[in-house]
Amino acid sequence: MRVDPVAEFLTRLPQNTRICIVITGAVLIHLSLGTYHTFGNMLPYMASYMQNYTDSSIRLEHLIWIPTFQGCFPFAMIIGGYLTSRLGPRLAAAVGCGTMVSGVCLSYWTIQQGFWPFLFTYGFMFGLGQGIAYVIAVSVVINWAPHMVGFGSGIVAAGFGISSSIFAPIQTHLVNPKNYAPSKEGYFPQGDLLEKVPGIFFSLSIIYAIMQAIGLIVICDPPPQFARKNLSASALIDMAWLSRRRTSWLKGIGTASLSFSKYGYVRLPVIRENENDGHDSPPPKPKNGTKKNGLLSHKDMNGTCSIETHHEVENGSDSDSEIDFGSEPVSLTPREMLKSSTFYWLFAALFCCSFYGNLFYNLYKTFGETFIQDDMFLAVAFSIGSIANAIARIGWGILTDRTSFQFTLSIATCMATVLLLTMPLTAAIGSKWLFLFWLIGMFICMAATHALFITAAVRCFGTEHKTINYGCLILSTTFSGVLLALGTQYFFLYIGYFWMFIGAAIFPFAAFLLISSIKLTPQGHLVI
Repeated sequence: MRVDPVAEFLTRLPQNTRICIVITGAVLIHLSLGTYHTFGNMLPYMASYMQNYTDSSIRLEHLIWIPTFQGCFPFAMIIGGYLTSRLGPRLAAAVGCGTMVSGVCLSYWTIQQGFWPFLFTYGFMFGLGQGIAYVIAVSVVINWAPHMVGFGSGIVAAGFGISSSIFAPIQTHLVNPKNYAPSKEGYFPQGDLLEKVPGIFFSLSIIYAIMQAIGLIVICDPPPQFARKNLSASALIDMAWLSRRRTSWLKGIGTASLSFSKYGYVRLPVIRENENDGHDSPPPKPKNGTKKNGLLSHKDMNGTCSIETHHEVENGSDSDSEIDFGSEPVSLTPREMLKSSTFYWLFAALFCCSFYGNLFYNLYKTFGETFIQDDMFLAVAFSIGSIANAIARIGWGILTDRTSFQFTLSIATCMATVLLLTMPLTAAIGSKWLFLFWLIGMFICMAATHALFITAAVRCFGTEHKTINYGCLILSTTFSGVLLALGTQYFFLYIGYFWMFIGAAIFPFAAFLLISSIKLTPQGHLVI
């Protein structure tokens, strides 16, 4: 098989240099894809233009369907996984980037035609392309640096998050250079402003294309021979090593009783398939197993070998070289993953997190405009919040590497619950600086969703099928987007912002309860 020349070149570089180059390429792609989060900044402009020039019946809440269609990218992630296996990561990512850029470029014309053409280009095409490219870029980073899943994916996610801090002020400056204030309903009636709206899509598409073309150069997987020699052990996501790290952390906070050896033989009902009746057999008790090379081998009711798990040594070393990875089936196929209750707990938790996150991303500006008559301030506030979001993504990734996925996400969801419950106070007091403080806090909380769930998916279900597995998991964001769009369109006029934020606080709190309920990964480890 022909080796990718760029991948061959990267293997000759020092490890840190190699990883930095790959991360830089992935971040460039994610900087363009992350403009998905600038929808809230563009919403008043797009709604005002379409109401005046395209369709007078268009309202702000109708356009919430656009980010819902942009959220179709979970389906696209599955497509991206299939394309990667057929075309390789670079060509597969190029298909996604090309589709996304084409959708933005075509929106120059479709916004002048009507709601449905615009929904197709800026909604569906944008989301399809974004989804194909999104997880491929993260996957490539993980393949080159499997020993730093949380930190590596956190940096790439930071690129996705910081994108809006760069492009939101650019959008506002290009469309509203005179800093016109909107009406009390949140619309801009100024003709010279509205005439600039279509052109912003054409200009941005050129910028995106240049960034993506540069990033695609280094989007490639390590050569198989190099991976086997240098990355094979760490590519297993170091389950045993991570378990020991977490055990050490638990001891440090006085909870050594939660030793992993206590859970070493307990697994969720995901078993390697070799059944004649098509049904899963419950895992046998550990006393029927035999220990081999640091692993405990079990047999099912028919004598067929099932799952093997590490038997943790409580006082073991943190050194990777002392871990015998053996034949532990760390990576699960999508079919095996769908048999795991862990998947459904994570699916429901991500549904809740994405609901409150998308609600705030899409409506923060229209809410702020109800008491802040400064469009440029709102753009700068969003930019500051996005920078905080990007930094927080890295911070959440580091924290989950040092502690646990559950501990980290619990902090984020509890903070989000409090902030949503108190968000109406910013309008009651009427302070734009208080609104900025709350906005930054919310963006920090929302950063955890993007930084942690892909890490959790890789740690729970392995690396081999991570693209498709994560695509299945993130389908929950599509369902939450549909619920948000329906709720906004049919209930927003009746409940207003006050009860919208109060009601939305239910979702991060529900995510906290769901995450707290997950005990084990399918491999038999605590979720770490």
